[in-house]
Amino acid sequence: SMARSVAAMVAIASSRLLLAEAFVLSPSARLSSSLPSFAQASSSFLPSHLSAVRPQLLGKSRSRCSGSIGKGLRMTLAAPAKIDGPRWKNDEEYASLDDNKMKEDIEVVEKMVEDIASLSKKLDLKNLQGIDPSVLVQLSKKATDASVILMNVATFASCESSVDGTNANARAMSAKVRAISAKLGQAAQPLSIALKLIPEEKVEQYLKELPHEEFSVKHQRKLRDFTLSLEEENLITALGVDGHSSWSQMYNTISSTLTCKVGDKSMGVAQAAALLSSPDRSERLEAWNAIQAAWTTHEEAAAATLNSIIGWRLELNRKRAAKAGRPVHFLDTALHQNRMSRKTLDAMMQAVAEAQPLAQKALKLQAKVLGMEALHPADLFAPPPDSSGSSSLALQYDEGIDLIADCVSSVNPSVGEFVKMMSQKEWIEGKSGDKKAPGAYCTSFAKSRSPRVYLSSYTGSYQHVSTLAHELGHAFHSWVMRDMERSETRYPMNLAETASIFFETVVGDRLVAMAKTPQEKLRYSWYDAESAGAFLLNIPTRFDFESEIHAAREQGQNLTPDFLRNAMTKAWKGRYGDALSEYDSMFWASKLHFHMTGVQFYNFPYTFGYLFALGVYAQQEKLGDGFYQAYVDLLRDTGRMSAEEVVQKHLKCNIEEPEFWRGSIRIIERKIEVLEGLVNQMA
Repeated sequence: SMARSVAAMVAIASSRLLLAEAFVLSPSARLSSSLPSFAQASSSFLPSHLSAVRPQLLGKSRSRCSGSIGKGLRMTLAAPAKIDGPRWKNDEEYASLDDNKMKEDIEVVEKMVEDIASLSKKLDLKNLQGIDPSVLVQLSKKATDASVILMNVATFASCESSVDGTNANARAMSAKVRAISAKLGQAAQPLSIALKLIPEEKVEQYLKELPHEEFSVKHQRKLRDFTLSLEEENLITALGVDGHSSWSQMYNTISSTLTCKVGDKSMGVAQAAALLSSPDRSERLEAWNAIQAAWTTHEEAAAATLNSIIGWRLELNRKRAAKAGRPVHFLDTALHQNRMSRKTLDAMMQAVAEAQPLAQKALKLQAKVLGMEALHPADLFAPPPDSSGSSSLALQYDEGIDLIADCVSSVNPSVGEFVKMMSQKEWIEGKSGDKKAPGAYCTSFAKSRSPRVYLSSYTGSYQHVSTLAHELGHAFHSWVMRDMERSETRYPMNLAETASIFFETVVGDRLVAMAKTPQEKLRYSWYDAESAGAFLLNIPTRFDFESEIHAAREQGQNLTPDFLRNAMTKAWKGRYGDALSEYDSMFWASKLHFHMTGVQFYNFPYTFGYLFALGVYAQQEKLGDGFYQAYVDLLRDTGRMSAEEVVQKHLKCNIEEPEFWRGSIRIIERKIEVLEGLVNQMA
């Protein structure tokens, strides 16, 4: 909802499953989710004025090869079964779900909620002029403290659920956290409403005591006309726990326990999704078909979640529109969450539409290399063929960490040290398991502000090394903000990919630079084509689909499985055209992001982040030794500025004009030209 109520957000915060981005999604799982409000843990439980949502880079890298990397970490032929990832260590937060420290934290929060509810009674929302700003300051501090503790518990429980989707204790704890968060949301709701509605002079008095909240408060005040009464807002929060957000919880339960049969092996959909990057096409097709069949079995449940989630959003929009006396478009909430204008979105999508032939060309080049007339959806994450006839290339986990650390050290030695620290402290999860949630994400423990990286599996493939780099970039983003006030560390999703794509691209460029033959160069340029397909075709496909089903639901259309299949096929055909031999008509069911309740339109911010990150990455050569500090300054500003302001300040560009986005696409075009030259050379 536009109010960004605490209860709505806890649906995400209390379950990493909602943050998991399946490897089927993107090149090297680049489209992994990481909401800034979760990396800086407390935000999901904060009143709306304190919470906001948070979201790869190309160009010529200035990375310097140390020599040891070139020799010691060359990708070698290896059997994927012999490589496994690490197990993370979270016992510094809690020993287990039964830890007395966790029980004490829950008790402390419950008492704090009572105190907040009592203090909130001092706010008379019918007499805004009489509200005492000092009471608002007290409430804000108490709500922040409570949310930090509660988020810490939620993160631990969701980490446990990610590793084992059948963990009943973890689900129970997540449910308990959701219930408490709903009470916290209701208790703090008067604060949120008051800060939207009080006169400007009262706001200034409040911000004099809490100046770090200036951006978040003023951003939320843009919603003042759409704010309902306290009773109505509290009712929305309360009903959301077992209503709106419960549909996502049901989807999570299904997806984390869903199994399918690939060949003669039964496995979880996360393991099956990992096979989509297999060098064996028959295995890829078997895995893709198995995932399709598994979700077809549950299509009615998946359709029900979309019907209910979208129906809830649209009804809430109607209520708020009636209050404001002007319409609320279904994109308005997502734009507000991402702190960007509709003009910026339209400018970006115009440039993306112009680049559609380029992205289709990239996929056709891949098909040519693989000896096909056109790719099948199961081939979208296929690795490039190796010159020896095999493409099962892999790095042991420690080698992958060393490669990433060495590459990002070219920006500044401290960045490489951060990567090694993450591994040494055992803050990375990547061990295979049939009960694990699919995908990859970055999260953080609120108390210690220590990040964690989750991968459903680590096989040492290029995709998984790249995904690991991507998520470590997210972790670095939160790490450089750990000394900041919490209200300034919650950046929107569209800016959240800035560091992740940077890390990923530095590693990719290093591998290209290391390549000594056209075959090796092709191996790494291959993923530039994947990126083009993912961000210029796949993400826009999702945007088109989600726009259509929102518009249809608004007109009273029941979203049946048949309707959703047809709409999904239409969206794929509209973007991919003849670049694919078949379309993924069940993507609406298998794609987690359509079923999330805390954020809306979890798609276009990825393309924004990808193209924006290209612009940032291009600054590395231009700024030279001054780049690192400028880069960190940019990352730190992502939580206290709008998207337009961040780009204007640090890149001196206007993102409301298509030309900004065309500049990034020209970088992609040069990448695809390199790939085309290599393909023709080898042919």
